[in-house]
Amino acid sequence: MPYENSDDLRTKIIGLGESSVRKSYYPQLQDRIVELERFHGLLDRSRELIFLVDAESLRIIDTNAIVCSTFEASKESLMGSELVQWFPPHVMDALNALSQECEHCSIVETIIENSSGAVPMEFVLQYVNFSAQNYYVILGKDISERKHAESKIHTLAFYDSLTHLPNRQLLHDRMAMALAKSQRHHKVGALLMIDLDNFKALNDTKGHHIGDELLIQVASRLQSVLRDGDTLARMSGDEFIILLEGLHAEEDKAALEAEKFATRIKYLLNEPYNLLGYEHTCSSSIGIALFNARPKSKETLLKQADIAMYQAKKLGRNRICFYDPVMQENIEQKTTMEHELRIALTQDELTLFYQPQVNLKGEIVGVEALVRWNHPQKGLVPPNAFIPLAEETGLIIPVGIWVLNKACDQLSQWIKMYPDRHLHVSINVSVKQFQEASFYDTVAEVVAKSGVETGKVKLELTESLIVENVSETIVKIESLRSLGIGFSLDDFGTGYSSLSYLKRLPLDELKIDQSFVRDIGNDNNDAMIVKTIIEMAHNFDLDVIAEGVEDQEQFNFLEENGCTLFQGYFFGKPMPAKEIERLFLDT
Repeated sequence: MPYENSDDLRTKIIGLGESSVRKSYYPQLQDRIVELERFHGLLDRSRELIFLVDAESLRIIDTNAIVCSTFEASKESLMGSELVQWFPPHVMDALNALSQECEHCSIVETIIENSSGAVPMEFVLQYVNFSAQNYYVILGKDISERKHAESKIHTLAFYDSLTHLPNRQLLHDRMAMALAKSQRHHKVGALLMIDLDNFKALNDTKGHHIGDELLIQVASRLQSVLRDGDTLARMSGDEFIILLEGLHAEEDKAALEAEKFATRIKYLLNEPYNLLGYEHTCSSSIGIALFNARPKSKETLLKQADIAMYQAKKLGRNRICFYDPVMQENIEQKTTMEHELRIALTQDELTLFYQPQVNLKGEIVGVEALVRWNHPQKGLVPPNAFIPLAEETGLIIPVGIWVLNKACDQLSQWIKMYPDRHLHVSINVSVKQFQEASFYDTVAEVVAKSGVETGKVKLELTESLIVENVSETIVKIESLRSLGIGFSLDDFGTGYSSLSYLKRLPLDELKIDQSFVRDIGNDNNDAMIVKTIIEMAHNFDLDVIAEGVEDQEQFNFLEENGCTLFQGYFFGKPMPAKEIERLFLDT
């Protein structure tokens, strides 16, 4: 029996008239009407859209109430109408593709436009055969909530929650496409890595809410200069990336385009910010890496831009720097050296040289301990080749502890070997080492373990170390001086405003830098500086030692002007402990 609705049955009842047939079939038909109306009542309560469509004519045979409200059409206008009036072509294509050989279904998504806007819908299309007739059953539901959830998940996965910019994951996808396109079309592109200068200081002093506001405003400024097709992403923290595509085919001209764009960004980010009522200015360091038709991975491109950005910071910040292969070579060399230095600490490859410090009589009264690296392949490596790297990587802490231990142990041996000599050892201390919370305990423990009288150990501090935090430095110096540790201010006069600190700092000695000593014989300015330092030291009741003394003329000048301690090649170069011992015997 073909599909019938209640209206069809009522028409049949009327057509029967008052005949005996009506009397015979009326109860059955009436029951059928009640049954169908009950069925339609259930359909109308359904939250899913339901269509019954004739498979041959593709006309709507029946539907439910929610279809009318969704499509904003009356049931009369829907019934008997062609399905193509209500659905887009891709839904009709999916319907036509259903096989009529067996029952199966297809699922399609589409957008239904009504007065509420665009409603995302999912429709299940099913071909059925019922009572020797073919139909399509279409079930639909509103998937707005699901789409919203999917959009939220997508946003969380691919966009930064603070600035709403693409994140690292989405940037990687865009980079992969840009690199592939560059190879296909032989175009040049550029990756700009932008890092805000001194952002951590802002966060630490004003709070993260102020830092976040700066990041939001920076993102907005950067978006304002993007070209069509450019990608701006936030990598992490205060680091942003701009991917420029379709630059000039010639690399040198493309580089000029990228530099011009970066310069515009640099000046834009330099303009003042109002951060929730707080006025702030900020600079940025920008690294640029170019890419072209030659194959390059996205990881390599990011690494190159990162290297260039750090080079910009190294050169003083607020700069633009292009990646240069030499930079990477230097980075790789530093990485290798860092690895080898870590091994050196465990394999006892470090050694100490000692440079004598003498009095006016030429007697050795002390030594400065100077670390060397006895590299298994490169031989003896001087400190200026690895100490800056140790400072940068934090290895200066274990190196400094090693030097302190070895120097104190060696002095202890010499005191036992030469009991009549009044020797001290001077040991250089780095900023990071001095700032360690455990520095006092480390020094006290090492000196006590060596058995050396504390008055025999002198720590040399640089001016840059002292001005890091003057009050904290004074407290730490005084606590160590209470143990008998002496303090010398190294390279005096070469750094910051040392004069303003001299009266506050509990020092024992000033060390005249060799750059002033070198030319005292032919440079009146240097001669005057040296005289002033010596006089100042005397006025503050400090010992004064001149380093870098290389000849008799320099020694005579220093002696005449009241200097009493000397260090330099004129008295002895840095040498191993055994050679120092021979000098002890000679003097």
